[in-house]
Amino acid sequence: MIYCIVGPTCSGKTEVAKRIASFLRAPTISADAFQIYRDMNIGTAKIEQSDEFYQSHYLIDIINPDQEYSVKQYQDDFRHVFETLKATYQNIVIVGGTGLYLRAALYDYVFYDDVHSSAELLEQKSNNELFDMLTELDPHSASKIHINNRKRLIRAIDIALNNAKTKSEIISEQKHNLYYKDDIRFYFLCPNRDKLYENINKRTDVMIKNGLVDEVNNLLEKYKLSTTAKQAIGYKEIISYLNGEMTLETATELIKKRTRNYAKRQITFFKHQFPTKMYSSGEEIIKEIYEQNV
Repeated sequence: MIYCIVGPTCSGKTEVAKRIASFLRAPTISADAFQIYRDMNIGTAKIEQSDEFYQSHYLIDIINPDQEYSVKQYQDDFRHVFETLKATYQNIVIVGGTGLYLRAALYDYVFYDDVHSSAELLEQKSNNELFDMLTELDPHSASKIHINNRKRLIRAIDIALNNAKTKSEIISEQKHNLYYKDDIRFYFLCPNRDKLYENINKRTDVMIKNGLVDEVNNLLEKYKLSTTAKQAIGYKEIISYLNGEMTLETATELIKKRTRNYAKRQITFFKHQFPTKMYSSGEEIIKEIYEQNV
């Protein structure tokens, strides 16, 4: 049985997962885009290594913050870990708030090959030239990409030039059915908005108090942070503070605001992308799972 606990940041997913995993004697797989990075601990609200739960918590601390990491890499890593655990455990708990990771891991997403042979030449073209080129090669993709989004334009053109099928054709052929035949149960933890925002604000203050500034400073000294790592909410704002671009108070308020906005997007995604009902508290989920297994 796969128990998948999803929900927005600061909803309490980790604590629910810990209790369920303990009750079921099950391992846990993380679906968090930033907890994969070593040394990014405070800002990602990662469980501490001293926590007994850490030893049975997979796909955290797997790469350094100077490395790029894609959804496709996560899909590969998840499936390898899942198949390994499945050989030993009857139940597996999945917990996280990165919706794309969860969809890639649990559904039959097929990624097109990462071909970049044309990228260098395409970089020399203007946005208008790129857009016209993509319109010719793959008009459906062109209709969905803004003319100023060079990265996506180049990628879509690269795919069209180096694959027998266009990006839009590849995507349209995917059925997006569940990949695993195991029984998967989804639990969408989503406290009411006031409670969620209160949690976000409190956690941000605790992160600052617990040394987020020092953590970011140490990261910058130790690594050349990857583009992905630098985009983590909490880290990019503190980097701006350390660069003298804003005060710590402004950075703190910006973290709270961006986290609230991110939570809204997460809620929308989980409502529409997963077959699950919403639970306003973790206790509801825990009670339901306990009753199913006694």
